[in-house]
This record gives sequence, C-alpha cells and structure tokens, in this order.
Amino acid sequence: MIMNVNATANLFSQVAERTTKKDMDKEAFLRLLITQLKNQDPLEPMKDRDFIAQMSQLSSLEQIMNMSKSVQQFVDTAAQLYRTQAVSMIGKTAVVKTNTITVSDGVPETKVFKLDTPATIVVRIFDQNGKLIKEQKLGNVDAGMQLIAWDGKDENGMKVKDGKYTFKILKLTGNGDYEEIPSVESGVVSGVQFDGNKINVVVNSKIYEISEISEIYA
Repeated sequence: MIMNVNATANLFSQVAERTTKKDMDKEAFLRLLITQLKNQDPLEPMKDRDFIAQMSQLSSLEQIMNMSKSVQQFVDTAAQLYRTQAVSMIGKTAVVKTNTITVSDGVPETKVFKLDTPATIVVRIFDQNGKLIKEQKLGNVDAGMQLIAWDGKDENGMKVKDGKYTFKILKLTGNGDYEEIPSVESGVVSGVQFDGNKINVVVNSKIYEISEISEIYA
C-alpha cells in the first residue's frame, strides 16, 4: 500500500495546529454550533427558538469578552498614569505619616506630631517584636507642632540596642479613652520605586508607601 506523502504531511499539519483551550471563546462556541447544525437529525431539526437562544448566547459571550478587554485596557492605562504621576513627585516636598523610629549610636530620631487643640499625650514605644518597652507620659501638651524626644532607654532605664522601633502617640479623649494620632515628617522626594502594583517613594533616604503621603507641594 502506497500512501501519499503530501496527504500525510497535511494530516500531521492539521493535528499540530489544533490546540487545547481551557476556556471556550466565541470561535469555539461558533464551531460547536455549526457542528451541531451539520449533524442534526433532518427529521427533527433544531427549532427556531433554540437556534435564536444559541445565537443570543454567542452574542452575549462576544460582548462579555469585548467588555473584559476594554476593562483590562482601562486598568493598564490607569496604572501607567498612576506611575507617571508618582514619578512627577520627585523633587517635591512630601509630608508622610510614620510610626517608626530609628536608634543609631544610641540616639533615637526626633519625631514630630501636630495637635489641633491642647490634649493629654502618652507615647508608647515598642520593640521589633511588638513588645512595649517604654511609655512616656507627656502630660498636657499645647496645640501646634510638637516634638517627641525619647532618651533611647527602656522602662528599666537601660539603653536599647540600635535599630528600628515602632511607636504610638495617644491623645486622651473626653470619655477617658485614648485616640491614636499620626506622627509626620517632611522632606524632598528623591526617588520612586515600583514593586509590582505597589508604589513606594523615597523621602529623607527612607522608603514609604505612597499611601502614607498626606501632603505634597512644590
């Protein structure tokens, strides 16, 4: 038996072109509908309403796919625009919220917070494990910009190790509870970093998430 070489090549070519898809797209849906029409029983052909229903499904599928592409294009465009706006911050002065304080050579950073009205203030400082190591009762503090001057010692009067610590500034409210207020610092944005969908800014050689920026001005 002699087999035509070209026919064999065409056979393998057709097989190679076939790919398996996990999701049914509009092309696959249309092929399935055509196959169903070709192989239907002539004595019991597909009813008009069934054909119309399947064509409606095809139309709906196409609209959903087009909408999905449009939404994705919008998301990509918005993300690119957001990155461009973030880069435009470089060279401008930003005010960022912070709850970390660094101790270097035994000397802690000075932090700043703002009070709209006079209030009783307590500052709590925590180590890297979230353990409270110091509580400073500042008493009644006047309105305006205020400084936190920690001496770098724990509750036992021992000097803490160099490193990063976190802190909370708590304001006594009228009902006897404490309300946390943010500490802020300002500086020039010297760089912008992109980490996937996350955007960070560099201010005073420190990295902050862009959501931590409360103000920015030229």
